[in-house]
Amino acid sequence: MYATDLAYVHDAGFGDLARRAAPEIVRLLRARGTRRGHLVEVGCGSGISAQHFAAGGYQVTGIDRSAAMIRLARQRAPRARFRVAAIERFRLPACDAVIAIGEIVSYLPGGVPALRRLFRRVHDALRPGGVFIFDFIESAAGRTFATKSFGRDDWALEARATFDPLRSTLTRHIVVARTVGRRVRRATEIHRVRVYTRAAVRRALIGAGFSVQMSRSYGACRLMAGDVAVVAARSAPV
Repeated sequence: MYATDLAYVHDAGFGDLARRAAPEIVRLLRARGTRRGHLVEVGCGSGISAQHFAAGGYQVTGIDRSAAMIRLARQRAPRARFRVAAIERFRLPACDAVIAIGEIVSYLPGGVPALRRLFRRVHDALRPGGVFIFDFIESAAGRTFATKSFGRDDWALEARATFDPLRSTLTRHIVVARTVGRRVRRATEIHRVRVYTRAAVRRALIGAGFSVQMSRSYGACRLMAGDVAVVAARSAPV
């Protein structure tokens, strides 16, 4: 998932959400009194948001299962620390916030039971008063499409998306071509993301010990159709 060429293309052409969301997430954190501290970003991608968090004075640890993404992130945000790891297996360090931008939890294999396990691990890693900020897909309406094409001078991408209602799974079929020197490299990837109801995600978070707020945006950063933003807080001691 996100091998070298698709990681390059995603960074070059599809980083807008991270750029728009990161400043709004910093505002949310500061409004809650978290002006410094340790942020863990799971599914950090190429480091676009991590760079912004680090520039804002936070200690940042970024985690992504794609080694290619992590190579890009280390170049972009040298003040942050990065690890290649799958979020379902990585031992989260003690921190003040966990961030997951771009439907990251929807990629987690295993459905609701896997969500519950992740939410408990995040809760246990957060210091009292810490917050888990993420988004997920609640509806595939408007998210399926026939083949679309995108491109710039040195790359081209074709993608289509289908939805399986029995498995509540949105599948993205991606073909990428990238020109490197005189060569054109081609690769195919298939990404599967699970669609969850708000009620299911809320129950899993509350069961893990969080209080929950859901909306359609990170502050002024409106999400794509069908996506939900979550601010889940671990209670501070009385």
